[in-house]
Amino acid sequence: MKKKLATNSRFVFGATATINLCVLGMFIAILSPLPSSPQNELTATASSRRLSGPAFVHINLGIPTRVVVESVNIDIPVRTGSYDATSQTWTLDGQSAFYADRSVPVNDSNGSTLIYGHARSKLFAKLPEITEGATARIYTDSGKIFSYTFASSRQVPPDDTSVFERSGAPMLALQTCSGPFDMYRTLVSFRLSGVSSV
Repeated sequence: MKKKLATNSRFVFGATATINLCVLGMFIAILSPLPSSPQNELTATASSRRLSGPAFVHINLGIPTRVVVESVNIDIPVRTGSYDATSQTWTLDGQSAFYADRSVPVNDSNGSTLIYGHARSKLFAKLPEITEGATARIYTDSGKIFSYTFASSRQVPPDDTSVFERSGAPMLALQTCSGPFDMYRTLVSFRLSGVSSV
């Protein structure tokens, strides 16, 4: 009888120990991190980028002070221009191009920056000659140079204000009068290609 009890006790003790080890193993497996794989790391990185901030964050920002388009010999100062609702005119003169203050400042985040000027020989007269492969540089009051590459050129009516409503990747729009009796506006668009310091 004593021998049978000892055998049963050993069996119960062994079974209990095995169950305890299994339970302990499950807790360790649940609490331990999974082995990392390149795919897991990529997914985690992508998720953290998606959740790390707003959709658009201005990293570089500035008000234009100079515009350069070497392919058509444009290198002129830029001042800030405003729309006068009473006279229904924009700020203009014969020495400068103007940053339209209704458009976004130059930035590497979002939207279109509009710079306009007279179609005069020392200003934007050669704007309609800009073609594929052209580049533009905008110098800003923040000490940055924004570089752009040609995207498109088109004529629009004077009342076309779509450039002010555009969102998406950062763009530069240069505009001047064109056509018979200046009845149209040539609008040349550029895509941002880089930002550097002066």
